[in-house]
Amino acid sequence: MKFLADAMLGKLARILRIFGYDVIYANDLEEYFKLAPVPDDKLKDYAEESKRIIITKDLPFFNRIKDKGIYLEGEGVYNYLYQLKAKFNLKFEFDLYSARCSVCNHLLKKVADKNSIQDKVQADTFNYYDVFVQCINPLCKKVYWKGTHIEDILKILKEFSP
Repeated sequence: MKFLADAMLGKLARILRIFGYDVIYANDLEEYFKLAPVPDDKLKDYAEESKRIIITKDLPFFNRIKDKGIYLEGEGVYNYLYQLKAKFNLKFEFDLYSARCSVCNHLLKKVADKNSIQDKVQADTFNYYDVFVQCINPLCKKVYWKGTHIEDILKILKEFSP
């Protein structure tokens, strides 16, 4: 299942990526289209061509793409995650090797030699963690690990009830 998150849903896009979902964020398409902001019609066409479900909080936009999207109500990223889980039966189980880059949406690969990324993470992180993954996008190369922020997200998701 692939998504396109509308411009006001950047935090949601990042969290969905952490859980391994392929999510294009509308603002990331500004360079592709050479337009800022990207017009709704271009987002609609892009989503259709790439077979993505549009996630939006823009009701007029949603009314034009009802069969190709979901309209999120209320506020808060955990509320939005709950709505997506209810609508699409999404699973929010973290696996470091299935996660996607939260910045650029590319796949991640295991870092074979942690010394190769020593200059990309803080010393405490480098010393405390042994397993790292890195974005395969040569323009990004962001490094990730299963830190306490992941546990915090999972805990809130378990406790959250709308």
